[in-house]
Amino acid sequence: MKISSFLTFFFAIFFKISHVSSIFTDADKIYNETEARVLFELVAAVHNSQPRFCLKASFPNPQTRPKLITQFFVRCDHLNSDCTFALFELPGEQVVVAIRGTRTMSQFFFETMSAFIPDTSFHGLGEVNYYFSMTHKSIWPKIRDVLIHSNYSNHDVIFTGHSLGGSLAALSAFESILTNVRNESQVKVVTLAEPRTGNRKFAKNFDKSVKYSFRIINGIDVLAHLPPCHKDYRFWPRVDLPCDPRSRDGPYHHSTEVWYPDGMNETAKYIVCNGNQGEEHFCSDRVHVTVSNFGKGITDHRKYFGKMVSQYGNANCNRNRTFDENEGFLGKLKIVSELINKVI
Repeated sequence: MKISSFLTFFFAIFFKISHVSSIFTDADKIYNETEARVLFELVAAVHNSQPRFCLKASFPNPQTRPKLITQFFVRCDHLNSDCTFALFELPGEQVVVAIRGTRTMSQFFFETMSAFIPDTSFHGLGEVNYYFSMTHKSIWPKIRDVLIHSNYSNHDVIFTGHSLGGSLAALSAFESILTNVRNESQVKVVTLAEPRTGNRKFAKNFDKSVKYSFRIINGIDVLAHLPPCHKDYRFWPRVDLPCDPRSRDGPYHHSTEVWYPDGMNETAKYIVCNGNQGEEHFCSDRVHVTVSNFGKGITDHRKYFGKMVSQYGNANCNRNRTFDENEGFLGKLKIVSELINKVI
């Protein structure tokens, strides 16, 4: 069955069920790969200044096609970087908030340097990365205004995003609950390549409030393991030291990780790391990134469900296109890392 036909079939069944009961249930605590692939298409669409082209390509049946509510381009940091996000309405009285990742080299540099700036309190429930907090405050009012609009105020909400967009999706989901825009049973999070958004306290409080949450990680995605956590030196001299769950200040992932260790094609296997903490050492944390595999780590960050996220979206979600893994500023970083590996 072609992917487009499969997505159409999924929407026909999924939204028929969703319309009966629009509130998420215990079934949503189980990772749904089909749903994740649908959300990926919406995340890719946000990379396009005209998301409707992706919607038509990914969802050929107009009756089950997600509807674009609005798209925003918000200046979100001191460099006037654009944070791009869109809201979609699904046929089953659900709204998807999809947020794109880092857009430019300058934004990436600012984001990286923020690891050396003290974290920011998030409603007194833990500390979050300074850059993530700043950009979240820039985009949240726009998201909130749509969610409280009478047309959508009773809709369940799925927050999703790639890379930086994943962290902003997590923060927006948590914010929507804390500010009573939605209750806990109406919020779900599915992110791709999300970095460590906050510290251990934040992760624990996030997990208490956000009942339906999945962080998808592809292979050795290097940026999904930044900022680096504080290592647990009780396990020294192991090379792959686990993150220290006792650390109060170090970055720490929230739950639940879904790890694809060997690529993300249609038949790829995945591991759901559903332990009682976000840093499960039997999942992607066990991979040790070195100079020799750093280039692959960058490609794994950019390539989810077999598609280069940004390029695929910009190409109107054309499944027949092939894309250059060395394109863009992260592609150039990949080339440099591979050259360094050859030298040493």
